[in-house]
Parts: sequence; C-alpha cells; structure tokens
Amino acid sequence: MARPPKRRVITIHDERESVRHARGLVSVIDDDQAIREAVSSLLGLEGYATETFESAAQFLDVLERDEPVFPGPQCILLDVKMPGLTGLELQRRLIEQSETVPIVFMSGGSGAREAVQALKNGALDFLVKPFDEETLLAAISEALDRYRVNARHDAQDDDAAARIASLTEREVHIAKMVSAGMLNRDIADKLGIAVRTVKLHRMHMMRKLDVANVIELARIAERIA
Repeated sequence: MARPPKRRVITIHDERESVRHARGLVSVIDDDQAIREAVSSLLGLEGYATETFESAAQFLDVLERDEPVFPGPQCILLDVKMPGLTGLELQRRLIEQSETVPIVFMSGGSGAREAVQALKNGALDFLVKPFDEETLLAAISEALDRYRVNARHDAQDDDAAARIASLTEREVHIAKMVSAGMLNRDIADKLGIAVRTVKLHRMHMMRKLDVANVIELARIAERIA
C-alpha cells in the first residue's frame, strides 16, 4: 500500500482537518460537478475529509506528487464513465502501481459488464446513480474499514520483515530447521556444530523474532526466503 509522507498539524485548521482524516479521507472522482459537490457536502456533514477531482488524470497527477497527508484511512469514490481516462482504466492503472486503496464505483449509465469487471478487479462496491444517502455512507464505511484492516496487515508484514532482517545467516538456517520440526541434536549434526552452540543461536533467534514457541516461529518462518 502506498504510504505518502505524514502531514504535520500546525494551525487550528490543520487540527480540524487531521480529525476528519482520522475518521477517513474520501477521494471523489467524477466529471459531473453537481455530483462532486453533493457527495462532498454529504460526507463532510458526516465528519469525513474529502477531496474532489473532475477527472482520473487530475487524480493521478496529485497522486504522483506524493504530497504529505494527515494519517487515517482512505478510499476512492470513482465514476465509471468519464471523458479521457475512464474509471475502469484508472482502476487498472492503480493496480499496476500496487495501489490498494479501496475503490467504490458509481455510475448512472453502466451495465452489468462494467460492474462485473470492476468487482473482479477488486472494487469493494458498485453503486448505481441515483443512490440514497444510506447506501453511499454504508459503502464508504465498509471501504474505510477495509483500508484499516489492510493497513494493520501491512504493519504486521513490515514488523515481521524487520525482525527477520535482524537475524544472522546462521540464525536464519536454524530458524528454518526448527520450524520444520528438527531437534537440536539433528541441527547440530547437519551444521557440524555443537548442540550447545545450536541452543545459543536458537535462543538469540527466538528473542530477535519475538516468538515464544515453535508454533509462533513457524508462522513467521513462512516469510523467510
């Protein structure tokens, strides 16, 4: 998941915006100004932060600038049919860039084919215009919850990668063998070292990985190349 730099709170306005971002930032992309304004106003009343874009190209331009943002969950509310780059084409571009921010599509003139394609490519929902407020807010809430879950998983992956990177080459070998169920004496025979040395490496390895038993080790050892 892309992680732009964190924006600092400096002014009172920044503090208000940071509270809204903590609830959720919704990027509204639609070539219809009336839709952008109506949706942004509704989401603002619900306490969300919003940013609006009249085209997919404009959104990509901002994304590429990688400007600092306040911490918080994010999602994209994306129209399907727009001049230039369509919503489905933008979705494909984001997938190519490994962007995983949840997308909720909205459309007034698309058929089942577009809806199936959007959902197949990972969209969280597909709303048909005109949609009611409750439907929109439910979809946005679910998308932001999905972002939070993904963010937790990313943080866990980063933490596991950092712990694995702290191991020496010998500790990596021993971690793999211990997680495979090998006993200390078998590891010692295979590596040509004393059992006492294996126990020492094993103790250091378990401490660095912050695991208490072989079951916990096996879970993290799956990530070791």
